Parts: sequence; structure tokens; C-alpha cells
Amino acid sequence: MDERRQLPRWEIKHEAMVWMPQTQDFCHCMIEDMHLQGMRISFNKQLDQHQAVNMSYAIGEEFNFINIEAQVPWGVEAHGRHVYGLAITKIPDDDKKRMYQYINTNCYEQFRNIRWVQGSELPLFIN
Repeated sequence: MDERRQLPRWEIKHEAMVWMPQTQDFCHCMIEDMHLQGMRISFNKQLDQHQAVNMSYAIGEEFNFINIEAQVPWGVEAHGRHVYGLAITKIPDDDKKRMYQYINTNCYEQFRNIRWVQGSELPLFIN
């Protein structure tokens, strides 16, 4: 498979609470990995891959919900769970900053290996 990601993903492997407004439902999921433009997430339930997904997720008890809109470019079933790739299409600036802070704080060992581009607020992956 060709790698099409523009940013590296950081391994999270952390349970999260998700609010899905389209189903008016809270559910638990596992955030497998993420970056500021996408994530890999697994559920016990199946998502509709043919429409945009609006969701809010919170990682840990002290973390406020982050609101995103995403496309679901792929999904597979593995070990009784539904695993999806999400391509984030909309995220409020404040939520993007909180997502970045979560990654910086909780993925420091992975994060410190990313090079910074002069003049950029956020790290960019450089080969």
C-alpha cells in the first residue's frame, strides 16, 4: 500500500469517550494513533463509511471534548472490532491546539523526533 500521509501519526493506544451527534449516542472507542489531520480509531460498533462523521471525543477524565468532522476513507474488521481511518476535514482552531498539546504531552518520546520548520507553529515531518 502506498503511504499517502503528509504527517506522521503518533501511537496513542488510549480509550476515549465519543459523542456521535448523528446517532445521539455516547460510546467508547480506542484511539490507536493520530495526527492533526487524521486518526485510526476502533469501535465495537460499525460506522457508515459513505458520509462525513461528526464526533466529539475525550481522552482521559480530565480532557475536554474535541469536536471534529471527518471522512472515513477506509474501515476493516479485526479481532471483533471495527477499525477506521479518519481524515479530519473540520476542526475548530482551539480544539486543534488542544489536540496538539495532548500529543506533545503524552507522546513526547515520539514527538521529540520530529524536526521543526523555522517560522512554523506546528512541527512538520521532514524526510
